[in-house]
Amino acid sequence: MPESYGLLWEPCVTGNMARTLTVFGYGRDSRVRSMFEFLVETQLPDGGWNCEFGGWGVKINHSSFMSTIEPLWAFSALDRSLWPKGSKEVVERAAEFMLKHRLYKSDRTGKVIDEEWTRLHFPLFYFYDILHGLRVLADLGYDGDERVSDALQLIQQKQLADGTWPMESTYVNALQWNYVKDPATGAWHEARRENAAVIPEIYHHLGKVGERNPRITLNVLRALKKLS
Repeated sequence: MPESYGLLWEPCVTGNMARTLTVFGYGRDSRVRSMFEFLVETQLPDGGWNCEFGGWGVKINHSSFMSTIEPLWAFSALDRSLWPKGSKEVVERAAEFMLKHRLYKSDRTGKVIDEEWTRLHFPLFYFYDILHGLRVLADLGYDGDERVSDALQLIQQKQLADGTWPMESTYVNALQWNYVKDPATGAWHEARRENAAVIPEIYHHLGKVGERNPRITLNVLRALKKLS
């Protein structure tokens, strides 16, 4: 892996940008193709990706859900005829990483990894929830895999009486938190910084927690159409 990757790239950011540029019609651009090549080359042994680079088994022992779903989302947006060499195997391994965790559970204990992932959000920014996982795997053709059933049933149970789905939580305020690295130990921890992000006013008008939400409802229907 080129050393410059560790300085200039992060799989979650790269995946998000590669998908965005692909959706806007730049999938054939050599600079976008280099992003996908980077994702192929940097997949970790457990099938996922991680925000921080380091020696496997030393600094990194487990991939990140957020860093894995963004590359997968990017591949789902790119025509398969444009996938770089090795992409098929990379996508299969990454999908298996998500599926063996049933999208939100420990593969060892079966317990929910993070309760926040079981709630419905909009917008997601760079975060994760089960609806996001379901949409991406559905777009990649994993509708027949039984391991999406837990997340799918949980989503279906959240439907309101009028047929819509609610916003159950928000990640907007989470943007005020930064991950900070301790220079002495190398350990990461969360630190609140008032000026960490300027949150545009529009984000506060995309729905209220506890109320039905048209954007979440649309995304649920997109997933159900392919998975049900």
